[in-house]
Amino acid sequence: MKDTSTSLADLPRRMTPSDALFWYAETALPIFRPIIAGLYVLDGHPKPGGIEAACDAVIDLVPRLRQRVVEAPLHLGLPEWEDDEHFDKEYHLRHVGVAAPGGMRDLLDLAATLLATPLDRERPLWEAYWIDGLEGGRSAFFLKMHHCVVDGVGSLRILNGLTQPSRNSRRRASVGRRRKAQQVSKDIASRLAAMAVDNARASADLALRAARAPLGWIRDPRGTTEEIGRLARGVRGVIEDASRPVVEDPLAKSCSGLSRRLDTMDIPIERLKAIKQPLGATINDVVLAALAGALGAYHRKHHASVKVLNCLVPMNLRNRDEKDNLGNRVGMINIALPVGEKSPRLRLKNIIAQTRAAKTDQRGALYPFLMQALTVVPGAAFKWLARNSLGRINVACTNVPGLPDTRYMAGAKVEAIYPFVSVVEGTPLGIALLSYDGRMDVGIDTDPEAIPDPHEISTLLGAALEELEALGQRRSLRAATASA
Repeated sequence: MKDTSTSLADLPRRMTPSDALFWYAETALPIFRPIIAGLYVLDGHPKPGGIEAACDAVIDLVPRLRQRVVEAPLHLGLPEWEDDEHFDKEYHLRHVGVAAPGGMRDLLDLAATLLATPLDRERPLWEAYWIDGLEGGRSAFFLKMHHCVVDGVGSLRILNGLTQPSRNSRRRASVGRRRKAQQVSKDIASRLAAMAVDNARASADLALRAARAPLGWIRDPRGTTEEIGRLARGVRGVIEDASRPVVEDPLAKSCSGLSRRLDTMDIPIERLKAIKQPLGATINDVVLAALAGALGAYHRKHHASVKVLNCLVPMNLRNRDEKDNLGNRVGMINIALPVGEKSPRLRLKNIIAQTRAAKTDQRGALYPFLMQALTVVPGAAFKWLARNSLGRINVACTNVPGLPDTRYMAGAKVEAIYPFVSVVEGTPLGIALLSYDGRMDVGIDTDPEAIPDPHEISTLLGAALEELEALGQRRSLRAATASA
């Protein structure tokens, strides 16, 4: 068996800048819960001890789950990770239930309460819940993690560790390397010295990359000139996203960001492919255009006038060999959703123009360089950056490539995996999509203070998809008629 475990010695000791933004966002705005979660719906009860065994396997596979965050001295640098010498798996893994026979609404209401509760920042930043009492003998597993630990794509390593390809698969014993506990020194002087070394190394790396640019131009003038041009376009794109004016959503003015309401949808992947194909769009384009249509209809129904809403769309920046890595390896694109446009054709055209521009200028690929440059920035500056970043986004929408085949957890079939991202004051809606077993499982998180009838979002999203579906069918019919 191939050794896929990760030694603690292989993990970065200091938190990366992109991860630190999520860590400090919570202190900048305490009502913010930067948590991502997954709700696994199971077709029955897991085998006795099966959930515990699955969690043991993942903890061994992902040793970050044993680690806690330690702030840098005087907040002069980025926080550090250390092995929690008091790690207690029973604290993190809990058994709860809904009143039997519980339906999907009961399960989602319980998950909403769990999602809204902050994680203990003195412990490893995750909690898991096995939930029983569901009708038909079904059960569920709910996993929540702090966003500074992992992003959506990186969480697939955890998903793969928790689940197996068949109902009767035997979980193999761990063959991971022996790990030495990683501890942060208690001596302030030595920690400051280590921080200085880390900052010097990061500064030297940036200087080396800058020094290589002239040499690259000498070796390959044309290629280097094109690269500089792409960098300039990327910088311009990032500046455009950052300078996009804040949109005051009338529905979000009174929300606190503390309440939660979870809803779900299931969309066949083949249906999304059939919609996108004749329209010359991607699945992400289709989803964003449908989201714009749904939010436009919702605002009109509630007599709220708004033309555009700023939507944060993460871009995965992982290479193929990094797809299982933890941490956050994403770029961010700000899409202006044309919610005031009633025509589905024009909405989609607008979305495609924005996403293609972002791909052309490769603004998302600029984020790793920007994050590396922030390595030498004091922690206090990250708090300021996080505080000023909040409230600029009206809605978040993320699409995570999941698993194409059916998976099993502790002997129970995983019927669905619904991903969720947290809402916050000013951003009362977060939508996450994860492809699984031929479907797109959709998790919708809303603040019911701002969206008093949140169940309508999924209904309107479905109606907006039908509009795009009809548009694609008409276009296919015209193409077939023209070629006849």
